[in-house]
Amino acid sequence: MATQAPTSTSTPRPTSGPRHARPTRFSRLSGRRSPDRGRRRIPLHTVAVPVTLGILYGIWAPFIQRDGSPLNALQITLGVVSGLAVAGLVFLLMRLPRTMAPELRAIAFGAVAGVSVGFLHSLTYASVLRSSGIGLAVGVASAVATFYYFHTREN
Repeated sequence: MATQAPTSTSTPRPTSGPRHARPTRFSRLSGRRSPDRGRRRIPLHTVAVPVTLGILYGIWAPFIQRDGSPLNALQITLGVVSGLAVAGLVFLLMRLPRTMAPELRAIAFGAVAGVSVGFLHSLTYASVLRSSGIGLAVGVASAVATFYYFHTREN
């Protein structure tokens, strides 16, 4: 018959559900998790804070150590290594599970802050006792501050 529509010989496309349930190529940008990807997304602040602190620390350490002299390769290495170390430690601390006791998380943050500041102070050729004391004071203050922060924002 001339009025009949031509039939296709290909197999029909399988549908697994309504069209709006399928992921689009822009679903990653909208903040929704795609159903076919089981990965958890890392929040932006969990990466931005450690990277920023690592860069600042990596610039500050050789600046203190060079003491007005020209910059050399050893000081650049010091900056890169110390910046990466601080960024890595802060990233690990930011990824600690929320189910961990706030006291332990606060002690961990205080330890990293105290050691970091103590190391920076030791680059000024101050005595070990003075650098340790300043690091201990900053570590205790940081632990108290983060302990307060974690306890006031408990669920």
